[in-house]
Amino acid sequence: MVFPAFASWELTRNSGKASITNMSSDSKPQMELKADVKRWLKARGLDYKWLAQQCFVSEVTVYNWMAKKKIPEVKEHIIRSLMTEMPVTLPSVKVETESRVILQLPPDVQAALERKALDSKMTLTDFLAAKINEIVREGTPASPSLVDEIEREEFSEERD
Repeated sequence: MVFPAFASWELTRNSGKASITNMSSDSKPQMELKADVKRWLKARGLDYKWLAQQCFVSEVTVYNWMAKKKIPEVKEHIIRSLMTEMPVTLPSVKVETESRVILQLPPDVQAALERKALDSKMTLTDFLAAKINEIVREGTPASPSLVDEIEREEFSEERD
């Protein structure tokens, strides 16, 4: 037997007998619909019993549709209408972005910054982030600049 290259085939077991059935071109959309319906029901907190009531069928029928049977066109229309009328809305989520800044500092400046961070009981990263936030909130360059301040401290330490 030669199978067309474009056809999909499914192996099923019924009553202990294996058989190969040709999946129609509608099967893939049906499979996608079934997956969408399952996710939609779960997201809405609904179950197959509720869906069965909406489609005027038994709960067992809905289980069969979701497992293996084709959803009849009329019932598919009902389901798609329900999903359109009752969309799943995701809660709004505030996403904060993180930016990375790479600083190339002379070793003496880095050491001085690390000491200032340690004195402030902060990590160097947190210390620098706090200083940058201060500058941004002020809207003007820090006066005196952090580097100028560190250099002055270094100079005064060297004189002592």
